[in-house]
Amino acid sequence: MQKVISIRPTTEIERKLERLIGIDKAERSALIRRILDTGINEELKKRALELFSDKKVSLAKAAEIAGISVREMMDLIREKGISLHISIDDIRGDFEAAMK
Repeated sequence: MQKVISIRPTTEIERKLERLIGIDKAERSALIRRILDTGINEELKKRALELFSDKKVSLAKAAEIAGISVREMMDLIREKGISLHISIDDIRGDFEAAMK
């Protein structure tokens, strides 16, 4: 069951939304759900990268937070130029987590 979430968009957000509706010819609520989903996914990746970069979580945990595979997380870390700063024990633990 879907839960109703109320928001009060700024005038600028409302204008941008109307432009997208005009381009996509999509239903307003479906478009908002898609945009929200994309934004949440990006925010989760951003937070996971920050936590990994600050050495607060392992590679496997960062991937879990971001909702992606360890391999995808490694690619994302490389794209962002973040050091992998992992030990052999970290690699073993991440490998075991990936095998589950």
